[in-house]
Amino acid sequence: MSWNPVGRNSGRPQVYPVCIQIEVIDRVGVLKDILSRLTDNNINVRNAQVKTFPDQTAVIDLGIDICDHAQLEHTFTQIRKMTDVLNLRRVSQVEE
Repeated sequence: MSWNPVGRNSGRPQVYPVCIQIEVIDRVGVLKDILSRLTDNNINVRNAQVKTFPDQTAVIDLGIDICDHAQLEHTFTQIRKMTDVLNLRRVSQVEE
């Protein structure tokens, strides 16, 4: 598989849809903080779903557009540094 071939017509890098799941301690603003890190890494969010639970945790499912593996790894590192993040995993493979 080849990451980030340049599109023939646009000259812009191709993006790959990736689904991630983040388990967090539920608090006001936690989703905003995660989205801020994605924005800081120039990552588009295709969709988002949040489920909260009585034990004060939440699961956030995000569909994001990634340019390359390095961008994905850097973003994961940034999100994992957040104190409220309990678990972060990729739940789908990159479509070719």
